[in-house]
Amino acid sequence: MSPQGFPRRSAAALALCLWQAARASGAEEPPVELPEVVVPLSRGEAGADPTGSATVVDARRFEGEAKGVAELVATSPGVAIRDYGGLGRLATVSIRGSTADGVRVLLDGLPLNTAAGGGVDLSTIPRHWIDRIEVVRGAEGAHYGTGALGGVVNVITRPAVAGNWSAQATGGSFLTFGGAADGAIGGAGWAGMAAASFDSTSGRFEYLFDDRPAVPGNALQLRLRENNAARLGGVLLKAWRTLGQGRLDLMGQASFGWRQLPGWPYALTPNDLQQEGRGTLSGRYALPLASSLTLSTEIAGRLEGLDVRLAPPSGSTQQTDLAGGARVQLAWAHPLGTLTTGASLGGERLWAEGTAGAAQHSRADFAVWAADDLALLSGALRIGPALRFDAVGAYSGLSGKLGASWRFAGPFSARASAGRSFRAPSFGELYLQQGLLEPNPLLQPEEAWSADAALVAEGALGYASLGGFASLYRNLIVYEPASFDRLKPFNDGKAFMGGLEVELASAPWREALGLSAALSYTFLASENLKGEEAVLGKQVPHQPRHRLYARLGVDVQRAGAHLEAQVVGLQYQDARNLLPIPAAFAMNMGAFLRVLDEPDVRVFLEVKNLLDDRTLQNGFGYPLPGRTLLFTVRFGST
Repeated sequence: MSPQGFPRRSAAALALCLWQAARASGAEEPPVELPEVVVPLSRGEAGADPTGSATVVDARRFEGEAKGVAELVATSPGVAIRDYGGLGRLATVSIRGSTADGVRVLLDGLPLNTAAGGGVDLSTIPRHWIDRIEVVRGAEGAHYGTGALGGVVNVITRPAVAGNWSAQATGGSFLTFGGAADGAIGGAGWAGMAAASFDSTSGRFEYLFDDRPAVPGNALQLRLRENNAARLGGVLLKAWRTLGQGRLDLMGQASFGWRQLPGWPYALTPNDLQQEGRGTLSGRYALPLASSLTLSTEIAGRLEGLDVRLAPPSGSTQQTDLAGGARVQLAWAHPLGTLTTGASLGGERLWAEGTAGAAQHSRADFAVWAADDLALLSGALRIGPALRFDAVGAYSGLSGKLGASWRFAGPFSARASAGRSFRAPSFGELYLQQGLLEPNPLLQPEEAWSADAALVAEGALGYASLGGFASLYRNLIVYEPASFDRLKPFNDGKAFMGGLEVELASAPWREALGLSAALSYTFLASENLKGEEAVLGKQVPHQPRHRLYARLGVDVQRAGAHLEAQVVGLQYQDARNLLPIPAAFAMNMGAFLRVLDEPDVRVFLEVKNLLDDRTLQNGFGYPLPGRTLLFTVRFGST
């Protein structure tokens, strides 16, 4: 188990175990109402990696705090968040030095990466939906499909549990306000829930700006971040029902976002803005076929739109992306473990319109996979081989993974794995003229080779892990100067990433005011292996060498408080390492007071950037907000 209880077996295998136990009892089987079974990492994929390097972030630990997907993911080791400054701003994730395109992002197992490319904007997932987030690090294409070069982020939404309900309202700095509500009903063999949320902010904050960074001792100027407002929200519907011996799960979600685009501090864009929306539908049915065999089928679809309005010469663009597919999977609980095999078939179409004209592009995708979870030596040794074939349009390839974990003494275990993944080029890279960016239809897939190992201790006191990793990224797509002062993508990138990952999490110490602590640290050594002499051997841009997250909390039932610290080391904006982004240190704090027990009523206070450092920047030089105060009142079922 990881600190928050990472599921080491697939949901299908768990259901099989429960069903077999009931049959083995020999007694008459009365009707049993099963709770909702969330398939955490296998929905539409090969299944959870039993030997992978993974962290589960439980959103309940951060209840009442205005933390979105990006901030919760940032509590895990091995990741770097590219946050463009405040609520509703673009936020993407890098895992073990990958690009944003090299991280596969899932919502309840459904892929959100689009054929347009550019990675997934984590801010488009409403934070009020989150139950937990699963971060899997390493080349995981064998388990999750093409695109998982650096790893996977799977956002699991709140389950439908009859009787659960909540409502909350938030307000604070920079004219920030928001609200959310959810409720669930159910009966014998069924349940359904609905959730809705909305957040808004003016985004106007003061920051210190160096207009002449090349001049030593130049005085910093105080500026106001303009054209930085954002509004976002969404609706989530979930339901499940037992049908015969099986179970049907349905989910639908719609989210929207509107935000102004203030631009880089050296090139402000006072009139630019964008609008976006996404809707997904999915249906899944799982049925035990025999005492050791379970069939799972799924149909899913996604519609996504993006409208970006930019001042000349860039112009405006509109994109509409439609994707859908079906999956079938068999899980066989054999004497030594659980073998999972499956296949999927789908397709995606992109409509794009902009200054370069209109275009339509589509491609089909197909995948077959097999993965086993072998438990040997009375379960002390686990081996997880996996192999997957993906065909995406004209591109195809194999992804493989082999891992092992060994519990050798009491709470101590060791884990190691190695894998290979690839990513097919996006439509944007292949076909779309986007401002000064030209396409290149001759691009080949990117690929990653990765290996890691760790020592783990877990028990009643908590969890601790110390591990190392190495990744080689080849045929990376990079933009280089072309004709007419434009940039064109080529497979000219090659990089090595290696480092250490440390993760600690204590269980609450009730004898000491419910004291708890958590820490994650990442050391990342990156190196450019291909390119002109001026970039060879240099640190890869936007990849800090050090990153630390630490949290200390107390909880005495009626009240509680926490203190957080985050350190992001020096990083560079360019491949020659001439434009540094200084190391950053930030502190956050918060507290809550329980006003009533039935219903549960709490008041929260959260302070971000406690020290009010107005020089903080992200990895691209964008300023980050100063001290931010947020108040939240939450009502809910106990």
